[in-house]
Amino acid sequence: IWTWGRQTQVAAPTVRKEASVVKVVVPQKLENVRLIRWVPLPTASAHILASMQQRLSQTLPKKPPSAVLWTCMLNLKTDWVLAKKIAAKITDPKYTLHDFNADLSAFPELNLYLLDERQTQGKTTVAGSAAPSNMSSGRTIGDEFQRTIGAFYAIYWLMRLEVDGKDGFANGVDDDWKPFQLTDADDMRVTHGDKRIGFKENAQWPFFHKLLVDAHLLEEKKVTSMFKTTTKLVVNEQRLVSLLALTAVHDIMKMSMILPEVQKQHEPYHGYGAGDIVGDHDHALAYVMEHFPDLLPSFRDLESSEKLSVKFTQCNLCFN
Repeated sequence: IWTWGRQTQVAAPTVRKEASVVKVVVPQKLENVRLIRWVPLPTASAHILASMQQRLSQTLPKKPPSAVLWTCMLNLKTDWVLAKKIAAKITDPKYTLHDFNADLSAFPELNLYLLDERQTQGKTTVAGSAAPSNMSSGRTIGDEFQRTIGAFYAIYWLMRLEVDGKDGFANGVDDDWKPFQLTDADDMRVTHGDKRIGFKENAQWPFFHKLLVDAHLLEEKKVTSMFKTTTKLVVNEQRLVSLLALTAVHDIMKMSMILPEVQKQHEPYHGYGAGDIVGDHDHALAYVMEHFPDLLPSFRDLESSEKLSVKFTQCNLCFN
């Protein structure tokens, strides 16, 4: 999910005195040091986070089913023009991972992964450059944001298997966001070069392709020329936008501070009574989808048929 790189470090020699004998100690080379390189936060998200921080610093209104969720999502809208641009360009060789990463700002729910509950202060704030905080999943705030972005990247690469998706999926990208193309198992730019090369060569890529077709993310389209009619696979853009929207929201309820409270008119709900906080993150998201969809614009504005599919994955399958 993260981009891993290699760095060779050599510590400076140290001088140690032992019984009037001076020894120069040269440490061994520290090779194969792994560095986690975090996905940068888009500029647009930084502005939204600042606004969220300002609102959360004030007294929160008592809005069901969650005052924090209601406050954070106030007046936020999904940029459907940008979301549809992703779907239209995702197989374009010129549409880079850097472009894709920037365009993910279309989904405002992604900012919820950066919420941070400071128990000692009794207030909810927005995580910035401070150390990552704990979540209900047992991971840290930063981890969950990165994992969600990683899930988006997996979609990006799988939709581009005929372009550069195999290299990107197996090897990651360099500082310029270009996929590594490996031929040498000892390539120092990555870790486990032999495994990466082996995965790319031996992975059952046709199965990945079939998965996309079965999910109707790719579909056949007839192309008629002057002499014959042929078929080719094209992106089902509406379906892909729905998958992107689902990916943006599917784990937001792992932030415990936005878990919903069951309202009187909705009890019982999966065993929860009125006034109870829905602790299961899948049921919590399903509850908001079913009863307060306006708080999730990336779900609310989908076509009716697509909303049914998304609700099925979350409310029935508990997709994770």
